[in-house]
Order: sequence, then structure tokens, then C-alpha cells
Amino acid sequence: MAKQQSKKKASNSGRWVIIGVVVAIVVALLIAVLAGGDSPSDDTPSGASAENQPVQVDGSALERLPDDGPDPAVGSRAPTLTGSSFDGSPVTVTPGDGSPYMLVFLAHWCPHCNAEVPRLIAWQESGAVPADLKVIGVSTGVASDRPNYPPSQWVVDKGWPWPVMADSVEMNAAAAYGLSGYPFFTIIGADGNVKVRVSGEVEVDALNEIVTDALAS
Repeated sequence: MAKQQSKKKASNSGRWVIIGVVVAIVVALLIAVLAGGDSPSDDTPSGASAENQPVQVDGSALERLPDDGPDPAVGSRAPTLTGSSFDGSPVTVTPGDGSPYMLVFLAHWCPHCNAEVPRLIAWQESGAVPADLKVIGVSTGVASDRPNYPPSQWVVDKGWPWPVMADSVEMNAAAAYGLSGYPFFTIIGADGNVKVRVSGEVEVDALNEIVTDALAS
């Protein structure tokens, strides 16, 4: 009888050891699966675009461009913008670095922006753009439920030839430059000061005149 009880105890002990090993294996597999779920998929493209990017503003924000009357920002130091393009490549606006800038604030859904971009491309192709003028587009006002989303593809489809800074969700770049409508132009002299701001569509001839006068001042 004692031998039979001993055999049963040994059998039960062996059974529990096996169950314990199986449970440990199952737990280890679950941990591995969960850990793998937190990792990016191998199918995720490494250069995926982000329609909004962080923008750091250094310097005082410009007052909003009024609907009429003199522009209070003319002659003021333009703020520095440190941001990036849709793919994360650095894009900076550093007023006073010795080069003039023209910033063009655009919204993918804006019909006036869609009409203006071909004019700007024609201006560039005509050879009238001053050689030292740094033209930078700023994609802002992004809305996924509005036409021509995403803007990263929109600028490609439109054939935009210059760098593009993706504004932040909070539209920090637009706020820093006092945007009042779309498209919105700001020309900054080589001295770092605002020369002129314009809101709305501009024909090529008028744009040539605006840029020439601004850079001469």
C-alpha cells in the first residue's frame, strides 16, 4: 500500500511539473507577442510624411496684417522659424543671415492658393526670381476633411519648386508672421526686417514689382 501511495505522489508531482513548464511557455509566448505588437511593422515606410511638424519660433511675433491701412510690421525684425519639411528634413528661416527671404503661406484646400501656385511656378520658370532670394513655402491650415489632402502630395502634384516647411498643428509659423488670409506673402530683406506683406492672389507682373521694390528698400 505504501509503495502504491508513493507511486501516486511521484506521478502527481511529475504531472504538476509538466503543467508548470507548459504554463511558463505560454506566458513567454504571450509576452513576446505583446512586445512585438509595440514595435513598428517591417512594412512601415521609413520616410513616411507627417502633414504637420513642430515649429520653433524665436523672436517677437508680428502683428496680424490689417485689412487696410499701413502694415505695422514693416521695418520690424522678422522672427526666426526652425522647422522641417513633411519628411522631417530641416527647413529654417533665419532673418538677417545675409539673404532676403520670401515666405509663401499656403493651404492645400484654398482655391486662391491653388490659383496662385501656377503663377509662382511661371515666375520661377521665367528667370525673374532674384538669384539671392530664398523662397520658402509654408504649408499651414491643414485639414484632413478638406480638398487636396494631404498637402505633402498636393505640393508634389502642383509641381512646387522650392522648399516647404510644414507648419505645426497649432499653426505657430502662421501666427508668428501675422497671417490674415491665403495665400500670404512676407518678404524679408537681407537685414532681417520685414519689407512687405501681402494677402491674396498676386499676378506675376505685380509680384515682380512687389519683390523689386521690397528688396530695393
